Amino acid sequence: MHDVLVRARTIDHWDAGVRAAAQVGAMLHGSVTAVHVVPVGLPPLSPYDPGMLVAAAALEVARERHACDGRAPAFDAWATSLGVHGPAWLSCAGDAARALRYLAGSHDLLVAVPDRNSDDPWDAPSGVGRLASLTGLPTLVLPANVPDELRFDTVVVAWNGSPGAAAALHAGRPFVQRATQVIVLDGAGDVVEPTLPTIDLHRWLARHRADAEIRPIAAGDGGEGTGAALLHATRTLKADLLVMGAYGHARLTEWALGGVTRHVLNHADMPLLLRHER
Repeated sequence: MHDVLVRARTIDHWDAGVRAAAQVGAMLHGSVTAVHVVPVGLPPLSPYDPGMLVAAAALEVARERHACDGRAPAFDAWATSLGVHGPAWLSCAGDAARALRYLAGSHDLLVAVPDRNSDDPWDAPSGVGRLASLTGLPTLVLPANVPDELRFDTVVVAWNGSPGAAAALHAGRPFVQRATQVIVLDGAGDVVEPTLPTIDLHRWLARHRADAEIRPIAAGDGGEGTGAALLHATRTLKADLLVMGAYGHARLTEWALGGVTRHVLNHADMPLLLRHER
């Protein structure tokens, strides 16, 4: 059973991320927690009493949270009808990343749908990547045109022999085990830490998905070229999901220089399952 976490962008309808999270929760025989975060801020400066402005802003936040909380029964009924166990609809005020990070410890998976047209920085592809890093949760990143029915029949796994790749593969086990076809793109090069144990891909697959196919792929330099090659191979295989580790190098360095994660987040047109390497 998996506990799925998603940020609800709206309260007047179930947005694409919430609908997808409910599907995944039902698919994995798990629960879904949707949290709506009311932003906290002050109105534009005016000649009025600043204290009154603060009070007015606090009242508006309270009003929005009250309206949000009123949607809980409808969400519970809707999610339960899809097969979700014990759904939860929560509200809070402040910063979305802080709220998701606070809830991450009691969940197994974060679902996110980037929105390039949003003014919220956490909705951008880079923001979603940062949420994956900040929460530490495996993150299912879905394209903007989320289909009404999610299918993960063909799953492709990016493998380079690193702990991050192993963590991503392990996090993707529920999808790997349910898929019709699993293909591992193996770009492992030299062992980075020869004094440490070897992570045995074949042994893991023998335990969890013995019929998985392993195909070699040029590893490249670990930058945008590698990301482009990985996406090209994944599209060629018509994959429904790409499982990969995120931020193989120091996160700030990778965002400054490009990197596989950044390229894939910016250019992927298929669902991704990312796992940040701690």
